[in-house]
Amino acid sequence: MCDTMGFLAGGGAYFAKNSDRSPNEPQLAEYHPRRGGAGRLKATYIEIEDAGEANAVLLSRPSWLWGAEMGLSERGVAIGNEAVFTKGAYGKTGLTGMDLVRLGLERGESARHAVEVIASLLERYGQGGNCGFDHDFYYDNSFLILDAHDVYILETAGKRWAAKRFARAAISNRLSLGAQADLLGGGAKAGEDFAKKHLEPVYSFFSGSKQRNGMACAALAAAAGAPELMRALRAHAPGVANPLCQNSVGSVCMHAGGAIGDHTTASMIVEFGKIAKVWITGSSTPCVSLFKPWAFGNPPAPPVFEAGDARAKEHWLARERFHRSLLGGELPAAYFAERDALEKSWLAQAENADLAAMRELSLRAAAEEEAFYEKWGRAAPARGKARASFLSYWKKKNAALE
Repeated sequence: MCDTMGFLAGGGAYFAKNSDRSPNEPQLAEYHPRRGGAGRLKATYIEIEDAGEANAVLLSRPSWLWGAEMGLSERGVAIGNEAVFTKGAYGKTGLTGMDLVRLGLERGESARHAVEVIASLLERYGQGGNCGFDHDFYYDNSFLILDAHDVYILETAGKRWAAKRFARAAISNRLSLGAQADLLGGGAKAGEDFAKKHLEPVYSFFSGSKQRNGMACAALAAAAGAPELMRALRAHAPGVANPLCQNSVGSVCMHAGGAIGDHTTASMIVEFGKIAKVWITGSSTPCVSLFKPWAFGNPPAPPVFEAGDARAKEHWLARERFHRSLLGGELPAAYFAERDALEKSWLAQAENADLAAMRELSLRAAAEEEAFYEKWGRAAPARGKARASFLSYWKKKNAALE
């Protein structure tokens, strides 16, 4: 389960995504430098032909998978995917949707070209394979792909696909493209309502995707930049009084704790302007996390790590242990006021910053975040009102957390 949104603005663009996965699955923020390629390339489950030089990329990647939930490239392309539920049988092997995100970033020269890259790989190799961390989970995929000039939604059902260009768009865990696609392939028919033809209604309904997409679209309509997108990614459904005490599959900031639904395990916002500025949690649960600044072109700084650096996983796990310590409690207003003040300061400092200034800001923000968690980690939250079933769910997850 996920929510992804993006829009064009003043010669630039904004991208935002919450990645909703199994609560115990670490998600790593990794910088992968440009690399040469030849011969065969091993993705999560299958080998494919490599395509020569791969773009440098920032990936937000589940720790056990080759592919990525979201990311951006040195070409100024950002991509995020969504699980979608369709009427056909899902592939037991093939390229995962996350493999396709990474390949689109590594090979795409623009948003439009990334659409073509993903579509051609889909038609050639198919999509499939288990994408569940601690349970089997098979699905098809949709993608939001953007650069400073275009926003595309690309939706799939097996090898069939449809794509449409937008100025502002948001996707959740359901097909949405009708009969007016700009691009089609893999056997999709012109003039056919793609969503009506392929959407599986039961799983799509229980995913909470309709409610979440409505919330995302409403937030997107009023969004002008990163501050509004931060609020959008932290949004909870009406009736969620304290998300630390109840699950909510219908919230953009998704909270696990019941029979249905995942948990937001990573969040990212990208601002494409003179330089690409990234606001990234490097942790789960954006409503209690901080969005830290990093600029593409700078050396990695926490929460961004070099590919293969074991500290990336420990960074995520340390923040997850802090999140678990809050469950069943109720945070004071002072917590959120301090969080917001830190982010407001970072946003102001980043507004006209060049790469050198962003480098200093990233390091300073990382230190200030550490101090924030150290301070609040010593202050036990007041006890909230949580159901026994909610607390039991998280007790089991805590026992299995690495």
